[in-house]
Amino acid sequence: MKPVRKHQKVAELNSRQRAWLEIERRKLRPGMPEYQEFRRELMPIEIELGMGFDAQESPIIYKWKPGQEANGFLMVTGGSGSGKTEALKLFGAGIAEHGIPIITIDFHGDVTFPGQTTVRLRAVSGGSEFGINPLVIEPAYIRQMGLGAKIQREVSRMSRAVGCMSEQQQSCLYHVMEQTYRQFGIREEDDSTWGRKPPTLADIVQGLSDGYRSGIEAFDKRTISSCWSKLRRICSNPVFIRGEPLRIHDLLAWNVRLDCSRLDLPSQLLVAETVLEMLFEAGRGEGEIPVKPETDADRYRAFIMIDEARVLTMGRGSPDASEHILNIMASQCRKFGIGLILASQMCSHFSREVHTNINTRLAMKRMDPDEAKKVAMHMGLVPRDLISSESPPGLGYFCGASTGGTVRLRLRQLAD
Repeated sequence: MKPVRKHQKVAELNSRQRAWLEIERRKLRPGMPEYQEFRRELMPIEIELGMGFDAQESPIIYKWKPGQEANGFLMVTGGSGSGKTEALKLFGAGIAEHGIPIITIDFHGDVTFPGQTTVRLRAVSGGSEFGINPLVIEPAYIRQMGLGAKIQREVSRMSRAVGCMSEQQQSCLYHVMEQTYRQFGIREEDDSTWGRKPPTLADIVQGLSDGYRSGIEAFDKRTISSCWSKLRRICSNPVFIRGEPLRIHDLLAWNVRLDCSRLDLPSQLLVAETVLEMLFEAGRGEGEIPVKPETDADRYRAFIMIDEARVLTMGRGSPDASEHILNIMASQCRKFGIGLILASQMCSHFSREVHTNINTRLAMKRMDPDEAKKVAMHMGLVPRDLISSESPPGLGYFCGASTGGTVRLRLRQLAD
């Protein structure tokens, strides 16, 4: 942001400068809910990437301008030590500075930048103040799809998280979930009950345990026992049974970074898919953005950033499955004003659906030859451009409408 010059008269200021003056007066900073009140005056989104060279080899500063792209989807790939994490910090801080909410799902625990609030999720009692409850009811979804679809979605998600469950085990879990919602007084046919306190995963495990002792019609004890055995560890994780679950309003208002580095893989998968579903349903609940948005403030309601996205895409289950949450978001969330920034070491960590819908890419050097061949094909490069293992971190190629195609650059370092 350009600062206001000392002694400059207020009448001479444009709307952005006046907004910046008020932000300074109120001592607001990115990541504060009040800061987002000025998002319209802080448009368009322009994030300085770093220094590169034009066709005449003259130095030029390149910027990412999501408003000029087909959507706000960006893929970052590169080998270990190439500078991917630093690139994510650069993008995240830039988005936060423009007043657009950004939610970060951080599997390694190192994507930190100004303007975010960190929530550390830990699998120990008292490990974090907040938790995630996959069984929370979203009225808009129930109204449109029904409670049965909600239960089936959670059964499929938990099956992916803990490892493939048999059809019989999934049917058993579906039955127990359905009965547990009814025990909590939540009924699909009565929307006045949808706001009641939902069960947690601990209640589901308890339902399976009770069912084993007293029996569940149509299911033998072996099926019930095997279902309980697969689920009891993840369902007993304090992250999923705490009394204060994270709400969508808090995620968006405070630019939350979910530090999942202390969770095991099944819990990471369940947390990430649940949060992505929450954000997608919130966007869908607000309705579609205008066909021709006036500014980036109308085009983008929020951004989601995921480092090491392979944890999601290469987890249990096929990454190309249509019900995979990343595939749903890649194909649909643009119309609800949600941007995606996804990073991983290899482009093969992403599904065909994701690749089809992402046309803005940042490829960092230090790739192995096989990976360089795949990435080069997407960006109009030759593999040797991406292979150099001697290159210092931060060198790469950016491809998007913002830069008029593929450009070579050195990413700028985010100031401490």
